[in-house]
Amino acid sequence: MARTRTFDVWTAMYVAIFAAYAVFLLYPMYSILRNSVVGENGGFSLEWFVKFFSAKYYSQTLVHSFNVTIWTTALTLVIGVLLSYFYNMYEIMGKTLFQVLILLCSMSAPFIGAYAWIQLLGRAGVVTTFIKSATGITVPNIYGFNGILLALTLQLFPLVFLYVSGALKNIDNSLLEASDNLGCSGIKRFFKVVIPLCMPTILAASLLVFVRAFADFGTPLFIGEGYRVFPVEIYTQFLGETGTNFSFAAAISVIAIVITAVFSLAQRVLSKRFAFTMNALHPIERKRAKGPFKVFIHFYTYFVVGLAFLPQVYIVYQSFQNTSGKLFKRGYSLSSYQTALKRMSDAIPNTFVIGGIALVAVVLIAIIIAYLVVRRSTIITSTIDTMSMLPYIIPGSVRWPYCSRSRLPSRKPPSASEPRR
Repeated sequence: MARTRTFDVWTAMYVAIFAAYAVFLLYPMYSILRNSVVGENGGFSLEWFVKFFSAKYYSQTLVHSFNVTIWTTALTLVIGVLLSYFYNMYEIMGKTLFQVLILLCSMSAPFIGAYAWIQLLGRAGVVTTFIKSATGITVPNIYGFNGILLALTLQLFPLVFLYVSGALKNIDNSLLEASDNLGCSGIKRFFKVVIPLCMPTILAASLLVFVRAFADFGTPLFIGEGYRVFPVEIYTQFLGETGTNFSFAAAISVIAIVITAVFSLAQRVLSKRFAFTMNALHPIERKRAKGPFKVFIHFYTYFVVGLAFLPQVYIVYQSFQNTSGKLFKRGYSLSSYQTALKRMSDAIPNTFVIGGIALVAVVLIAIIIAYLVVRRSTIITSTIDTMSMLPYIIPGSVRWPYCSRSRLPSRKPPSASEPRR
């Protein structure tokens, strides 16, 4: 008698997840690739890629994006790793409060941070005006490469701090004691012992910062001015005021995906090279720093966190100022909050509802995928595991336009012979 096969709910789940990925992830990516190779005559062509790399007006955005991304990643690693080392190794006054402030530094939207820095360090910013009136020195304004780098670094270093802090908590204190006994202490121990033990986490944090900085749209749009970068150019080609070119935008999007994918693969290769398993039976115990070093770690912590949190403080301050139209005037009140609540009566609940539903859905799907990949390993689950990383390496400015557009518009795109200025 033939045995009847019972219904396996887990098989149905990974088939459903694979199908959802195919519809909502692979097909939009296929649409981007397909549209990127559609020429002016409607046939297959690489003219948009040739246009991008041959015209300095466009290819320069790639150089600018790399400049911003590489420098941001490097600075956030230096600031975040050093801050997490001081925070986890030594007693710092007010450490609980500073951990909360560090988290808040990374939670504000890029638009808000960029707006606040304009208010502080713009051509007529508070800090710029104060320094000029007090000393006669003209401070370089926030616009351009330096401003983008400052805003992104102070917004993204908390990610490195959180990642590396988690790695430091897994280091067994006996390893540090053994290094002391062997004469390896201080700065030498930091580079010879601590950094190698945290290297897989540092590489993971660098990938996260790289993708976030490369894909950031709001900060360069607000304070970049003439310093044009990839995400802004993609947005311009999709929704430009003087015309749109969806095929050219798709070609730029493909280039962006390739860049982030290559960096992601390199990070994975390096992570496997430095990978190891470690359990902290004796967690690190914070010590009390003494003398000038104690002053230095407190100054460093207070300065970095204070500078990163300054935009949020100023935004809160401005929210209580009286306004007349779009201008601030003397006095303080809650009128701005009353106006905001009145105008955003639908937006606020919608934000919480959509965000809450998305949070629950993401957590449930992530748990299911993690269980399937670890406990029910098959070819399909391995494919799902790989596909789950694709949204992570696709810049946001690439994802959203094709969520609502899967076909090339019927109208003829602009000529590829000359760049649009």
